[in-house]
This record gives sequence, C-alpha cells and structure tokens, in this order.
Amino acid sequence: MLLLFFFLALPQAPAPPPSPSLRDLLPYPKEEREALVALYLAQKTSLHLLLGKEAARAYDRLLRLELKNQLSGKRSAFSRPEDALRAAHRWILAVGQAVRKGPVHLEGLPTAPHHVLPHAREIRAAAGALRLPPGVLAAIVDNEQYGGDKALGLSRGVREVADTLAEGLAEAQGQVPLSRTLGLAQMSWEDALKQEARLLRFGAWDPLRPFPHTEAEARRALLDPYLNLLFTASRLRGYFNALLGLPPEDTRPLEDPWLYYLGPAWHNYPLRAQNLETWEDSFHGFFKGLLYQVVLEGRWGLEGRRLLPLKAWGPGGPEPRPSPLPGVSP
Repeated sequence: MLLLFFFLALPQAPAPPPSPSLRDLLPYPKEEREALVALYLAQKTSLHLLLGKEAARAYDRLLRLELKNQLSGKRSAFSRPEDALRAAHRWILAVGQAVRKGPVHLEGLPTAPHHVLPHAREIRAAAGALRLPPGVLAAIVDNEQYGGDKALGLSRGVREVADTLAEGLAEAQGQVPLSRTLGLAQMSWEDALKQEARLLRFGAWDPLRPFPHTEAEARRALLDPYLNLLFTASRLRGYFNALLGLPPEDTRPLEDPWLYYLGPAWHNYPLRAQNLETWEDSFHGFFKGLLYQVVLEGRWGLEGRRLLPLKAWGPGGPEPRPSPLPGVSP
C-alpha cells in the first residue's frame, strides 16, 4: 500500500526559497509603491479566478524572481518593475479573453500564433505522449518561431540557408559541424538521437518506424513537425524528471504551472535558467504557456492580431441556427 501511495502521488516542483517582501522589491516612494503592489495583487487574484491557485502561485514566483533580478542587477526581462507588471497585465487580459471563449486581442504581445495554431494537433499529441501540458510545448514553438520572424526575416533566412547546407553535407558526408538545430521547436539532431530509450518507455515511438541513428536520419526526422515536437517533448521530460527528483523511468503526468516557465527557459538558454535569470523568452514564455494551454483546448482561427473561437458542428453538437435567407429548391 505504501508503494502504491508513492506511485500515485503526483510529483510537485521543488518549493522555491523564501522570497523577500514584495515591498522590499519595489524601491519607490510609498504612494507609487503601493499602487504597484495593488496592481500586482490584482493580477495574481485574476489568475487565481481564471486558472486556479497553482497558476496564481506560479505567477507570483515569476514576478518576484523578475523584480529580484532587476534589483540585484542580474539578467532580467525588463529594467523597471512597472514595465514587467504592464506586460503581465496584457497577457492576463488575453488569458481571460481565451477562458471566456471570446476574441483574444494579441496586439502588442510578442507572440506568433500563426506558427502554432496550424500544428495544434501535433503539439497536443506530442505533449500527451510524454505526459506534459501542451501549453509548455506550444510556448517553446512560439518562442522559437517568433525569434525566427524578427529582423525582417533575416535571422530565419540565414538559419534556413545554413540548415539546407548542413542537410546536404550530412547526406554526403554523414555529419557536419554546423547548423545543429532545426524545425518547429529548433531541436538539435544530437539530442534527438538520445531520446530512443525514453520514447520507448513512454510507448510514444511507432515500433514500425526505424529510429534515427545518424545525423542525416535525425535531420530528416526533425523536418517532420510531429517528430520534431516529439523529440523536444522527450528532451523536456528528461529535464523535468531530473529537476523534480523523479527516477528517469517515471512516466506520471506533470501538471504544475511552473513548468510554463521552466520549459521555455531551459529550452531557450539552459545556463540562464539554471542561474534563475529572467529574460524575454522565459518571461513571455510563461504567459504563452498559460494562454496556449487554454487555447489548445478548443479550435481557434486567426484574423490579424486576434484569435477567434471557431464552432465545429457535428454529431452530438448544437444545431446551427437557421439561415434568415429563403430556401432555394432546384
């Protein structure tokens, strides 16, 4: 019975060290400081109402870490507390709109849903195969693709040329010492080759498909959006198991909202994540994870910078409203 209890108990992320007082992190005159504290607490309460206590606790942990890094001179996403709180406010508004199934306004938010939504099914499937929240994987895709879109496409163009050159050399020579990441989540081919044991343990690999064992084979596999996401999710799962003190073979579902910070941060820059730094991809990645976790539960279309909920009619669903136009018979 004791062994069964430990097996069924869901793992929890390690408790954060005691954080300083919120007011100590805001070195402002009293009136200005209290206004920022009120905004901070209002945002935490909003997330609690929208997504529950654990999401609010993860928000609190991230914002305190960001404010602490600003104060200590460590790498931070913003230079001033009010900038971080304003950015969090815009994200929470978008999360609230998604929860209420209304149009989600993304204007001013550094996000690239046009790269994520077309692969919603693959993201859900890959995350589910490794028992991870799909929002974590979606946030990583968004971060990587949003970064590739910057500089008027220059960074993406340079990266794609390097990938094409590397793929050709890998086919001809078997390996090549450049362009080590590619695909939706910018997964490295070296890491992809290390995922076989974990994917088999989770029952996530199609036994009829040969597993890649060379650079050229790994590169071909990573060009498939689903396999790119599957390898990425497997690599993440290994990191999460180690961080949570779980055995490598542990396959239980992981659900802590703090993973929305840890996943994008570690995938983007492991050393910064280990050093508890905050930067643009890790800060915004957390809120992207929260948003996509809600969005991926339904079907959405994109119109400019707005996400619009789509209604799918089918067996068991509500009947469409009758058209106000007169019927036409042949």
